[in-house]
Amino acid sequence: MKVKLADQSVIIQAPRPLVFQMFTSFDREIPSEGTDRQSERSRPSETGEGAKVVEREGNRLLVEFTSRYGRKLYRTLEKVRLYPDDRITFQHLKGPLHHATEEFRLEVVPKGTRITYQGRIECRMPFLPGIGWLVALLYVRPKYGSLVQRHMGLLKKAAESLAP
Repeated sequence: MKVKLADQSVIIQAPRPLVFQMFTSFDREIPSEGTDRQSERSRPSETGEGAKVVEREGNRLLVEFTSRYGRKLYRTLEKVRLYPDDRITFQHLKGPLHHATEEFRLEVVPKGTRITYQGRIECRMPFLPGIGWLVALLYVRPKYGSLVQRHMGLLKKAAESLAP
């Protein structure tokens, strides 16, 4: 059973094209909390997080992501679809979850750009069939939500530092 993740939203005081461009710069490392903008590709990431485009065909990408939660690194392979400058969708192909779909919508607002997030996840527990939804709801959902919130906060900080 799929579990809906908490909807999230952030307003970034930067133009939508800049926010979209920074959001979709997947061959860069995700900045750590103490940096003002995204790290250059050749610099090692302090957090170990990052993204690498494996394949690109127009606005369809295959991307390997590495994300950190606490001391643990999670690696995923995801199909990413770009809809410039309106939205970005992600479909989980490989990694710790059985299923994950996510969508980020970018909307022009008086103070800049609003990013709205929605997602769904599904866990499967081979040793306890039928319990995956409970694990997704009680364990994975809060962690996933805080990870998304942190990444949106880092994007906000980086985009606002480059905004005119």
